[in-house]
Amino acid sequence: MFCEILETLAEKKSKDPIRAIDATHIKVHQDACRHKTKPEERALGKTKGGRNSKVHACVNGKGKAVKVMLIPGNEHEIKTAQEIVGNAKNKIILADRGYDSDEFRKFVGDNGGVALIPGKSNRTGTVFYIPEIGKKRRVVENFFARIKRFRRVNTRYDNLVCTYMSFLALASLADWIRF
Repeated sequence: MFCEILETLAEKKSKDPIRAIDATHIKVHQDACRHKTKPEERALGKTKGGRNSKVHACVNGKGKAVKVMLIPGNEHEIKTAQEIVGNAKNKIILADRGYDSDEFRKFVGDNGGVALIPGKSNRTGTVFYIPEIGKKRRVVENFFARIKRFRRVNTRYDNLVCTYMSFLALASLADWIRF
């Protein structure tokens, strides 16, 4: 419910053409791991540090959340990049090198947007990238820093995805109101 409120607010208030996407790791508390459903269904990934999840976010040019989602911590962000961006019409999509894929660039271009993503070091050809505009990607990192001030967002104590996502959406809504 709170995720829908966040997306509705973002749709009404955000006329900014810039969208920045990224993901951050969230440590999962041991009590959140005990549940009868499979960990993958609850967006729990297994890494060297134990169980964790990733918050995948799309923010506008001012760093306010447009869409947030939860994925397992061992899953790469590019798998859900198209879903987090959604409608890219007339939008400039900023992302880091982890999102550098021809398929994602084609998706953004086919939907009427422009992908400003620096190319990986092993890329054979050159890609369109303007570093001065790409520096604005910091707004998504600043968003993560602000919402991680909430203890319940910074460490996942909730067994179910819907419960954690509600608190994540509430923290994002509080961020809209606060600044």
